[in-house]
Amino acid sequence: MDGVPIRSAATILLVADRPDLQVLTLRRTDASAFVAGHTLFPGGAVDAGDHDPRWPTLVTGLSAATAAERLGVVDGLGYWTAAVRETVEEVGVAVGTTDPGLAARMVAHRHDLEAGRVGLADLVHDGATTLDLSGIYAVARWVTPMPSIKRYDTYFFVATVDPDVRPVVDGREAVHAEWCRPTDVLERWRDGEVTMISPTIAMFQRLASHGTTAGVLAAAAAGGPARRARILDDSTTPVRFEGDPGFHETGTRESLGWMWLPAGDRADPTTGWA
Repeated sequence: MDGVPIRSAATILLVADRPDLQVLTLRRTDASAFVAGHTLFPGGAVDAGDHDPRWPTLVTGLSAATAAERLGVVDGLGYWTAAVRETVEEVGVAVGTTDPGLAARMVAHRHDLEAGRVGLADLVHDGATTLDLSGIYAVARWVTPMPSIKRYDTYFFVATVDPDVRPVVDGREAVHAEWCRPTDVLERWRDGEVTMISPTIAMFQRLASHGTTAGVLAAAAAGGPARRARILDDSTTPVRFEGDPGFHETGTRESLGWMWLPAGDRADPTTGWA
């Protein structure tokens, strides 16, 4: 199991004021070999098309050099484009553009994107337009620990979308999608109604500390130091970060997770709920 390769991946938290802060949440199919039936966010593995050499000329708001610097990887831009592509494929929602023509083209070709019959760079290029990545912020990184049948090195992003957008799941990887208040999801998780793993739990905890989309995006834009996570259990207890009470509590262990999205003024680090 220790020899399981680690794949690069990207996940995105889509937030909107509806009218209070909510996030688009998915449930993974029970047939999945990895986190089956779990609650999570749109995302998936970075593929070859996300590293298309045309991307630096097809995006605005973020240069390839800046993307690489922010993530500390050679092709950081590929994580941003993967987040956009996976969102289209899994829930039929286009982010990174206010061009209705490009958005419609992306959604119309979601199944072709998923099957690899067309690349997202092709759709953007053919429309003679660009993706605007200025409103998509990297906020965390999580690496699947050993042992696991699959391992991912995943960067988490956050972006806002129209509150009236209606997600349509692909029915293959994601079987249900809904807008949820972060506090509500945490309560359902605490009551055993939904299952999540520590990266997802941590992101809901952090979102629950904010009251508005503007607050989340302002915090994401400002950023902060990458704080290492500690956990008691991968799926049943809140995640603790440096500076939280109980960070070094007996029984906790370091997780392969780092968060640089600052907490809002509703944070309650002792419980993980606002």
